[in-house]
Amino acid sequence: MLIVGLLWLPVRLWEEQDGSVEIAVVRAGLNAVIWGFAFFFTLSRFGKPRPAEAGRVAAWAVTETALRRGEPPADEAGRAAVADNLPAVRRGARFGAAGGMALLGPLIVLALRVGWELAAAGFGIVLVAVLAEAVRTGRRERRLRAALAPVRGG
Repeated sequence: MLIVGLLWLPVRLWEEQDGSVEIAVVRAGLNAVIWGFAFFFTLSRFGKPRPAEAGRVAAWAVTETALRRGEPPADEAGRAAVADNLPAVRRGARFGAAGGMALLGPLIVLALRVGWELAAAGFGIVLVAVLAEAVRTGRRERRLRAALAPVRGG
């Protein structure tokens, strides 16, 4: 969303030459949210990995399945793939939460400031969804990390 917003900002500033810069930023933010999600879903649905990335893609598929199920795979290779990818999962959840707050938080404040309450509500709904997904992913990652930890004691 950030990249799309930065691409739309000059367009919106040009369109609002005689108007408010704040409104241009809010409009660019709206475009960022809409087109950012559209781009993400298009890539996740139709994006094909390159043949050189087949091993990494397979390892991520195992990790995604383990995250959805909430338990690590039974085979040792799958457990190793999940263990290798858990730090990236944690970073992704944290980056998503921080990025969502950094982008959408100021857009909510700015939309309220210019009187666009509906846009602020939309930004708020998207922010809540992003934060909920980050929290859910973080909890699943911790559960998998605990399940992969060797049992100690005796």
